[in-house]
Amino acid sequence: MENHAVMPTTNRSLKARIARHGVYQRLRGSRVYDAYWRVMDRGILDARAREVDFYQTLLGPVQRGAVMFDIGANHGAKTDVFLRLGATVVAVDPDESNYNVLRGRFLAYRLFKRPVAIINKAVSDRVTVETMWVDAPGSAKNTLSRKWVDTLRDDADRFGHRLDFAFQREVETVTLESLIDEHGLPYFIKIDVEGFEPQVVSGLRRPVPFLSYEVNLPEFRTEGLACVDMLHRVAGSGLFNYAADCAQGLALPQWLNASDFAQALRTCTEPSIEVFWRTV
Repeated sequence: MENHAVMPTTNRSLKARIARHGVYQRLRGSRVYDAYWRVMDRGILDARAREVDFYQTLLGPVQRGAVMFDIGANHGAKTDVFLRLGATVVAVDPDESNYNVLRGRFLAYRLFKRPVAIINKAVSDRVTVETMWVDAPGSAKNTLSRKWVDTLRDDADRFGHRLDFAFQREVETVTLESLIDEHGLPYFIKIDVEGFEPQVVSGLRRPVPFLSYEVNLPEFRTEGLACVDMLHRVAGSGLFNYAADCAQGLALPQWLNASDFAQALRTCTEPSIEVFWRTV
């Protein structure tokens, strides 16, 4: 789930005026934006720096231009982190609102475009058309998972209120393999698609150095375990770990094989984790 900085109330009207001219997202990717938060709330930049440090430690030296997939890119928080590592990013999100945000943040109003390819589709286990349930345009909670929809319609605790998902729209899908064929083998794949992770992972046929996927617990423990099993079939020597909070680093003192990690996942009590898989 992405975290987004919230402008102070006194500055919302300025933000609205800038947004009407279509340059707000461009400013978010600029030094002007960083300078603003350096004065108003240094913690915003410190949190981003900690996340960059986490991925640098996790992934080791990243060759400049190495491809990374941001599956479920939303507004591009992780895309921004990966760019800071020197990567070329393939940002994938089926929400048209998010597509426009990503374009504005990384490609529009720039003399030199950032190394980002933006794909306005969902990722699944096949190339087809599927239904996306929409709570609100651009929401990080929009999903292709009917189970996620049913869970949050009945759960007022996870996000402080029940979600309606009152709208539906049809979206085109691609697979991880089709993305690899088009953009090359990625060094890292990040998957955050609100309960639809097994369908995404099942579209992978070859090992990549690093991959991560979100698991919301306890509701999606079974799906998280299914992803462990699928990745084990792709590369039997792959190892697993997880983080509940990137700022705190990896939760386990050592990487585990699929069997041992599955046991750890069965007993995990965190509400949401990011599982990491490595084959290097």
